[in-house]
Amino acid sequence: MNEAEKQTPTPALDEAEVAAYLQAHPGLINRYPAVLEALEVSHDSGNAVSLIERQVAGLRTTNRQLQARFNDLVETARDNEQRVVQLNRVAKVLVTVQSAAELVPQLTQCLQQHLDVDDIYVGLSGTAADVEALADGQIHAISDDSPAGKALTNVYRRGKPICGPISEQQSEALFATRSNDAPAMASAAMIPLGAHGVHGALVLASRKGERFVPDVGTLFLELTGELVTAALQRLLGRDALP
Repeated sequence: MNEAEKQTPTPALDEAEVAAYLQAHPGLINRYPAVLEALEVSHDSGNAVSLIERQVAGLRTTNRQLQARFNDLVETARDNEQRVVQLNRVAKVLVTVQSAAELVPQLTQCLQQHLDVDDIYVGLSGTAADVEALADGQIHAISDDSPAGKALTNVYRRGKPICGPISEQQSEALFATRSNDAPAMASAAMIPLGAHGVHGALVLASRKGERFVPDVGTLFLELTGELVTAALQRLLGRDALP
């Protein structure tokens, strides 16, 4: 179909034409039962309220509710399918990366392209200097009294992903935005890392305040944290994230 055909307006029909068409095609309702469901056909019962009309009205209300519920389920299924595709992309990166120095840049590139993430931060508790060197400075050491440690206090305490706005202080502590004269991050997903307890954190950050909101589902983030934990254990040794 060309553009001209797509833009051709549907001709307007008056009631007489519609009535004539229905008379000429009496089997139309049988072929399109949804048309009958949408029609308002009154039942002559004088001043009394017709029981049939009340039943039909109730059925129509139920039908609208079921249709709305069905539409919600379809939309949820589409969202879940998209999340599975995104998780698969992350898994491919983490499986194929060959060194700790490559992990953060490649994961950052993947998330920027497919998840609308501006930057990521990976930090491990008490990371030794030689591990940081092995990762070419891409993986950071976290101590409780450091600015990064204070910025991640809540995710360490909770042990589950946390989404929502972050302050300029947190943005500076994790991404050095002020030091680099860059726009501050506005929202983030903070994901705990570690197989048995929290021994690090992965932070996905965005300059959009609406990107990560508190009521967003966290299953995808939890699975991402498990994948990153497994990749770091493979590349750095299991002692890095026990």
